[in-house]
Amino acid sequence: MKLKTGFLIALGTAILSLSTLQLAQAAFVENQYNCEDAYMEVAYDCGNDAIVVEKNRLNKIYMSAYRTLNTTQKQQLDKEQRIWLKDRNDKCDFEYDGPMNNSVVYAQISANVCTANETQKRSKALSKKYNIK
Repeated sequence: MKLKTGFLIALGTAILSLSTLQLAQAAFVENQYNCEDAYMEVAYDCGNDAIVVEKNRLNKIYMSAYRTLNTTQKQQLDKEQRIWLKDRNDKCDFEYDGPMNNSVVYAQISANVCTANETQKRSKALSKKYNIK
């Protein structure tokens, strides 16, 4: 029974990851990440997958915008991006040096969801600013 449950959890996570990745490749679609409500292992994978999806989306949008800019505009965008990264990291980073327990793991998951959500917001802002679909 344990093996069957583990397989179903892994299958569900894979399907969620694939569908989320497909959504990120379409026109801008806002993803809702509710990772903290899942079983710990699934929640942890969900948070990590969310970061990957949103960072990939941001990179695509950023590079699409970057290719259209002149040198001065590129420098300005780079400056804005560094400021945004610092703000996002200040808001979402999680550092802990101590024994692991469930509370610590869920705090890490929350930090990952925060990172994904803030990255998604930045993607949306850049997409709107530079009219990128």
